Amino acid sequence: MKLISVVLLLIVSAVNAVAGQEEHPLDTSDIHTGRLVIIGTLTAGTVALVHIYQQQAWWQGQRAPFRFENDWDYALNIDKFGHAYGAYVLSHLFTYALTWSGFESRASVFYGSAFGLLYQLYVEVEDGFHKDYGFSPGDAFSDVIGASIPLAQEAFPVLRNLSLKWSYFPSSEYIDALKQKQSRVFIDDYQGQIYWLGMDPHFLMSDAWAKSIPAWLGISLGAAVRNLDGSGGGTKQFYLALDYNLSKIETDSPFLRGLFIALDHFHLPAPAIYLDGKALKAGVVY
Repeated sequence: MKLISVVLLLIVSAVNAVAGQEEHPLDTSDIHTGRLVIIGTLTAGTVALVHIYQQQAWWQGQRAPFRFENDWDYALNIDKFGHAYGAYVLSHLFTYALTWSGFESRASVFYGSAFGLLYQLYVEVEDGFHKDYGFSPGDAFSDVIGASIPLAQEAFPVLRNLSLKWSYFPSSEYIDALKQKQSRVFIDDYQGQIYWLGMDPHFLMSDAWAKSIPAWLGISLGAAVRNLDGSGGGTKQFYLALDYNLSKIETDSPFLRGLFIALDHFHLPAPAIYLDGKALKAGVVY
């Protein structure tokens, strides 16, 4: 509980810093109404489509009165990384969209994080009305953490050297289920996923060292689970890998710039050493 209190205090500090220290108040004359309408329409349509998909994938079956359900032991907690990552990516997506629509930088980050969190909490509330799930406080807390990272990075620029990333390769269990025509959602295929904390180490180096290492080369720490037995058992894996910060590559092409920013949300194949249970291994990890 003390750790949660400290994290919440840091989040509140970041929110106050972003919301209360506007160097350049938002000038609504800079907002492109047409672009804002496009973003709103695409968002509404996407939310509707995703809701239908989730209704079929997760929320089928009997509804029940709203309830809370703690699931800290589910999938060895790796799903909490997934919730944080999902909120983090959504917050960035909304931020980019609002910036494109003409919003000032700090306002884009603030509202982008708010919209990202609201969507994630909407999913949690829907779970709360399902008889098999329930509203998970642990999931919601992870959503708050993920959505708050862009705020923290805006308030404390040194944190921009850190990022959340994700990699995925379908597990054998998921592939077998598909072959047997069983209903599965790849998002729930936790045994095929790795969640990463990427870091650009150049800010820790002297100028000479920093100039000798490509600006796009970084490192990352990863966490994954394997051999889940459905009863709380399984194997945890921890990784130390090279990483790529493609957005550090200079380019005059808006398309490539956008592509590099998008790819920086994923961990691409790279050499790594990792702890698989008690065994230390090495290889190319993706």
